[in-house]
Amino acid sequence: MKRTLKIEIFADIVCPWCYIGKKRLEKALMSRCELDVELKWRAFLLNPSIPKAGIDRKQYLLAKFGHAASSVYSRIEQAGQQSGINFNFEGITKTPDSRSIHEILIASGINGYKLSELFFKAYFLDGKDISNSDIQKEILDSFNSSPYPNQEKIITAKKTLDFDLMQANRLGIDGVPFFVFNSQMSLAGAHPEHILLTTIDAAISG
Repeated sequence: MKRTLKIEIFADIVCPWCYIGKKRLEKALMSRCELDVELKWRAFLLNPSIPKAGIDRKQYLLAKFGHAASSVYSRIEQAGQQSGINFNFEGITKTPDSRSIHEILIASGINGYKLSELFFKAYFLDGKDISNSDIQKEILDSFNSSPYPNQEKIITAKKTLDFDLMQANRLGIDGVPFFVFNSQMSLAGAHPEHILLTTIDAAISG
């Protein structure tokens, strides 16, 4: 009988380190294929005060990093390439409010984690405005014809989003990605595979 590993992933689609952390986790799990793994997307807002319409990308970077933005993102690009991600930061013109994206991922239930990959790609590789409802529908249409969530599912997802944010606050999460393994061990940051594996092994042995 396979041992079970549940991983809750607090993350935000607009966070490049979350995308890197996702890839590193998936690579680590390839070394533990004997496990029955459940991956659950948990919402976190990297920019909780961002306007609903989003903000100009250059303005956002200047406000957050000042003149250090280019060196910060140069390191992220290098880390991304090592994980098989060719970030296209120049193609991004707007930093969006990611609430509606979280709601879609939450409303998608067990498919939320897999669906996050398409949103990461659309944003970081294609420079698309993933807060735009037409873009969201386009992404959902490409995901096994998964329909855009109806109003009832969105209302429920909004409540879950609020719960996730409260849970993140209770856990003291101030940065993502943040992984919780089998509800007993946690790891903050996009760590290399060997550190992830050490935590995974400890979680399934506990």
